Formats: sequence, C-alpha cells, structure tokens
Amino acid sequence: MQGKEGVLVFNPRSGKGKATVRARDFADHWKMATGNELRLRATRSLADIRIAARERESEQEIQIFMGGDGTLSESLQGLAEANDFQPLQRAVAFLPGGTGNSFLRDFGITSYEEARDAALSAIRDSSQIAIDSALIEYDSVNADKPTEKGPIRKRIMFNIWGVGLVSDITAKAIRMRHIGDANYTVAALQCMSTHKMYRNKFKVNDRGFEELDYNFISISNSQYTGGSMHIAPTVRINDGQLYMLRSAIESRFNLLRQFPKVFKGAIAGIPRIYTEMIQSFAMETHRPVLMNVDGELEEGWNPRLHMIPAWFQLYMPTDRVAD
Repeated sequence: MQGKEGVLVFNPRSGKGKATVRARDFADHWKMATGNELRLRATRSLADIRIAARERESEQEIQIFMGGDGTLSESLQGLAEANDFQPLQRAVAFLPGGTGNSFLRDFGITSYEEARDAALSAIRDSSQIAIDSALIEYDSVNADKPTEKGPIRKRIMFNIWGVGLVSDITAKAIRMRHIGDANYTVAALQCMSTHKMYRNKFKVNDRGFEELDYNFISISNSQYTGGSMHIAPTVRINDGQLYMLRSAIESRFNLLRQFPKVFKGAIAGIPRIYTEMIQSFAMETHRPVLMNVDGELEEGWNPRLHMIPAWFQLYMPTDRVAD
C-alpha cells in the first residue's frame, strides 16, 4: 500500500461535526499505511459534493467518500454525470460520517472504526465488490410553469427509492430538524395521523400498467434504510434484483400499529403488504410526485427506473458480503 494516493471527500456538517474528526483520523491512518498525505476535500453543499466527486488530481488517486447515505449518493451522482451514467471503471471507498449510514450495514459495518479498517484493508489488498444500482429517469418540474413538465432528469440510486408516505415523512422530518433526533418519529406520527391513500398507475417489469392504491412504495437495492430500519431483508447488493414493497393498509390505526413492523422487515402475516423482486418499475402521474432517493428528496413526473447490475466497484473485503 506504500505510495498510494488518495482523496477523502467529506461533508463537515455530517454527524454534528463528527465527520471532520473522522476525516483527520482517517488521514492519519492513511499516512501510516501509505507514507503519503491524504488530500482532504470538504464540501459546502449538495451541488458541491457532485463537483468534488469529479475532481481528481491524478489517475492514480483513490476516491474515498465520507458522510451519510445522502452524501454518498450525491458523490455517486457526480461520478455518474461525468461518465454519462455508464458503469464506473474505478473503485471507490465509503466511510460513515453521519448517523444514517444504512448502506454499510449490509456489510456488517455499524461504526466508523469498522468502516475505516475495512476500507484500508480492501485498498491494501485491491479487494473490490461489484455493487448493483438503479437508474432513475423522470420529467422534471418546469420552474416557470409548475403544472408543466420540464427536461428529463437522470439519477443513480444505490440504496433506496420511495414515494408516498416515506417521502412525506422525510420532508416533514427535514423541516423539524430543530427538535433534534426525535424529528423522524414525530414527523411519522403526524403524517400517519392525517394520511390519505395514494392511487396511481404502475408498471412492474414487463407487465402492463395497473392502477393501485398505496400508502407508500419503496424499492431497495440494499437491506437497510434510515439507519437500522431493515426494510428489505431478502435483497443483496449484488444479486441483480431490486426489492419492491407496497403498503396499502386502509386504516390509519392499523397503519400506525404495523408501521414499526414493516421497517423491521417483520411483514409476515400483515394484510395488504405486498413485496416482490423486480428489475424495472414505472409510474404514471397526473402531477409531480415527491421522491425519496437515498435519503434526499426530488420532485418530478412519471418516474421510471431499472436495475443496472455491477454499476460500480466498492473497496470492501469480500468476506463481508452477505450470502
């Protein structure tokens, strides 16, 4: 590992400042392992994360991204835009900087120290794991005329995509960050207490469109979301499939009662919860819908997505891949 060059892109606001401390710690370990200084690139905004992902001082520079799932997703988006959304050829490494970090749980990693040691070990041994992703396309909202469609936009997803109640809760939780760590719980209770069922037309795989009710629809490439929520227990990050869950619970009381079970993956026996493994999905909408993409919110018309096997390579010891 001696002589390797690297850059750490990190969100200094992630984890209430923990990311900056961790960035310095990783830089110290990098220098001990390689003899070289690690280039540190702090980001200032979501747009800047994408810019930072496209900056490389040399072809040999290994890119390490630190942050919550949203930061990691924005990093991949920057790389995707620079590569016309074609599969990436250079491996990257991930480190947790925030409190979510759902994706790394698929490798049994629940702490920064575990992630740091796994990344350094994998880089030393050139150990890489192919990670599936999904390409999302949707018609953007016209800024001048919100009732009309704008240009088609593309977005890469490596963790989770969702519409309906999960997006509503995320939007409210973001507005309630001032109350602290309880914001998601409070937002969920408020949204579910006033929730009304959604109805849209969907197309799954090669089947035709059908109109269905839903509280929410989530499509997962990895098992966890929102930190430790085990929403997709049967999917794997390299199995060439996506896990779709549709909740259509009619009673608000039952929805409130069953919601915690759904997010623990304990759905057996719950009426009106539907799951299946898929490769593609499309939705027809009469108005823009709010979408949760790896923990970040986007809005648009008629979202459609499809699986891309082995879209990027992650530095990770191969013995950390679940069977």
